[in-house]
Amino acid sequence: MMIHREKCRDLGLPEPKRFDTQSSYLLRAMTNGHRPDTRICRYIGIHNLHSIASALLKKGYEFVRCRGRVPCPFTGKIPIEPVVIIYMTKQQQRAFKSGKKKTR
Repeated sequence: MMIHREKCRDLGLPEPKRFDTQSSYLLRAMTNGHRPDTRICRYIGIHNLHSIASALLKKGYEFVRCRGRVPCPFTGKIPIEPVVIIYMTKQQQRAFKSGKKKTR
């Protein structure tokens, strides 16, 4: 599945690289301080954030997964339904960048 470069640019997200998979793109976005959520992911072409997040956790990557209300990039409105939000704390970002999967 293709990640839409121009839509990433519109949202201030990192530009996807040719070799990026959805998982690697989300990891890179989180390590750069972004907080991808279900609505953002659908907007840029990633339609299964919850599945990707579960797979990354099973592989040992550490990040925070929570639910919350966020704006919809399509409408600009904040729907009442909460969605999955993923992000890395500063400590998790440092651990990932130093080559470790786990911060424990």
